[in-house]
Amino acid sequence: MNIGIKIKELRAELGISQNELGQLLNVKQQVISYYEKGDDIDASKLATISSEYNIDIRYFFSDKPLSYFRETFLEPNSASGVIIPFGWDDLLGEISCLNHKQLKILEALVRTLIKEFTN
Repeated sequence: MNIGIKIKELRAELGISQNELGQLLNVKQQVISYYEKGDDIDASKLATISSEYNIDIRYFFSDKPLSYFRETFLEPNSASGVIIPFGWDDLLGEISCLNHKQLKILEALVRTLIKEFTN
């Protein structure tokens, strides 16, 4: 699989622009365009992307879809016995449709609520 194609697919899936990804990697939008046209990207840049967006770095070298490599926080009926309360599975399904910016906003809201109600 072409790493450049994977970067482009990742951006589309997360709803981020070449400019936004460029800011994360400290490069210009034109460099992101260059990355997306081939396989010439430094491994440290892939590690940065993986870390920022909670994606296993193996995504860039695999034919499997992004969903396979996204880190999950709750596994319904998993071997560890985590059970999602009634109604939460629908909520988690809705959350999975959010783009990166929306997830960051939701994360900030949850952190604020936790801070407010734990003091």
